[in-house]
Amino acid sequence: MHLTYKSVAYRLLWIVLDIVCMLAAMGAALVLLKRTPGEQGVQFLCIIVAVRLGFFVRMGMYRAVLRYSGIHTLFVAAASIVAGSLAGVVIAFFFLQAHLDGLGRAFVVLEALLSLVACGGMRILVRISTEWGSARSGRRAVIYGAGSLGELVLRGLRRTGELNPIGFIDDDPRRVGRMIHGRRVLGTLADLPQICRRYEPEMLITAIHQLPPQKMRGVIQACMDNGIKAKKGVGDVMSASGQAKLADFKLEDLLRRPPRNLDRLALNKLITGKTVLVTGAGGSIGSELCMQIAALGAQRLILLDHSEINLYTIDQRLGERFPDVGREPVLLDLQSRRRVEQLLTRVRPDVVFHAAAYKHVPLVESNPFIATRNNVNGFRNVLDAAVAAGIGLVVLISTDKAVHPTNVMGCTKRVCELLLQSHPSCATRMCAVRFGNVLGSSGSVIPRFLEQIAQGGPVTVTHPEVTRYFMLIPEAVELVLHAGAMATHGEIFILDMGEPVRIADMARQLIFLTGNIPDRDIEISYTGLRPGEKLYEELLKNDSEQSAAVDGITIARTAAIDYTGLRGAVQALLEACEHQDRDEFLGALRALVPEWVPSSLWYDAQFGESSPLGTMGAPVAARS
Repeated sequence: MHLTYKSVAYRLLWIVLDIVCMLAAMGAALVLLKRTPGEQGVQFLCIIVAVRLGFFVRMGMYRAVLRYSGIHTLFVAAASIVAGSLAGVVIAFFFLQAHLDGLGRAFVVLEALLSLVACGGMRILVRISTEWGSARSGRRAVIYGAGSLGELVLRGLRRTGELNPIGFIDDDPRRVGRMIHGRRVLGTLADLPQICRRYEPEMLITAIHQLPPQKMRGVIQACMDNGIKAKKGVGDVMSASGQAKLADFKLEDLLRRPPRNLDRLALNKLITGKTVLVTGAGGSIGSELCMQIAALGAQRLILLDHSEINLYTIDQRLGERFPDVGREPVLLDLQSRRRVEQLLTRVRPDVVFHAAAYKHVPLVESNPFIATRNNVNGFRNVLDAAVAAGIGLVVLISTDKAVHPTNVMGCTKRVCELLLQSHPSCATRMCAVRFGNVLGSSGSVIPRFLEQIAQGGPVTVTHPEVTRYFMLIPEAVELVLHAGAMATHGEIFILDMGEPVRIADMARQLIFLTGNIPDRDIEISYTGLRPGEKLYEELLKNDSEQSAAVDGITIARTAAIDYTGLRGAVQALLEACEHQDRDEFLGALRALVPEWVPSSLWYDAQFGESSPLGTMGAPVAARS
């Protein structure tokens, strides 16, 4: 190991200090016991010092970082001192005087204790003084959680000196007033405003294992209300290192839900050892579907996408994570009915998950013809090919925007649901899974907000009251798989998305979690609802609800729809798209989804005139 001049000087200094401490301890023991060593007694003492220094070097005492000195340091010091004393006694017995030149056993014991106090205590004092000085100079912080993790965080903060822990807060009123390493439990979370006024902390650190998301949101809101920052303490009190570190909160922490009671056997029966085809495999939902399907032990995965880079990316990820799972990447446009039929006839998957769709509302509003053909005709081709090939199960990924849609994208998804629900019973089971926004999906608001925050703001939100349902991608996909395992024919499975989230609140939380104060460091500006957007989304319309066997899934069953009439209406819609006939398109889409009323902005953009709302089309099928 290469040693610098500074490190060599540092070690030599501590060797000298240890020699001084041991000599002082020997002198004190001689005075207390009124002993005077002779020449051989001095030799005995020198042997003890030399042996102890050798053990100190061997056991790493001079390589230790003093700010981490603790029980281990005292143990090493005690072992080295005792070993040195025993070695001195043995050498004296064989080579010097058996009676230790009149020093006696009492001297050996007392001197060892005094040397331990001097050598070990000096290191502990240096650690305490270092922590005291650095803590007083750091930013003031309060620790939320007066348990084992809180104690670990306190020790970690004292060692680093970056923050000055002024005390604890805890939800248990019985702990208020207690002391932990000299720091008092100042109150509960409800007392945070008074604590902030009196002690002026700059940061709150959570130190509670498995803090529920609802409680975590309350903590973040309390910090925002009191103008202090927040971090979370991460550590394992049972680990060998016994150290904690600080980490930033992520928006996922606030949306995470408790574990659900899920049926793993049903998932294994659906996926394990089977051939599974995923359309839109390179997208946000599609790629996570592929990862979870591979993890469940699928024999073969057919990855279908029309984006070359997305398909390449998911294929590489699967190859690295699951090299034993067979996979076939297929670059294919679902508009090609013949190629879709050929593919499904050739590979004959057991299950098809249809995640391919154009989903960004403003883009679909601006490009209604190509988006409708992609979403509706693409699914129709997949569904027809699956039925013709005798595929066991088709699962459609739908959206909450299909409920009382105000935009073309929601209408296209509703049409796909109708095709699936109205299809006559056959060997192919089919179902749809409807859910809201997933956090971190491509084109979601979170990356855009983060980019705006990085640029100093403002963060743009369409409306102060707009709300959306949110769910983490892995959680959504897991429930999609469970819904597929429960499918019989024509169900719409609705995922429990929890409570809707106000986008303005999410923007403020994101600003806060990036270390800024909302409306002070970063402003929020409101741009107005875009064409096709509405203030809130719905997951149910007038469907009858039925709880499913899996926690977090509801089944919506609808009345029977004439399939032949529906197919004809869908064909009329697609022909209008092919000819780009706006009037025919509007009439055909409203005939299929009569609850859709195009916004004035959309109508004006497509037709250049005000919308004669409520005069278009008539329903072609009964609604539930």
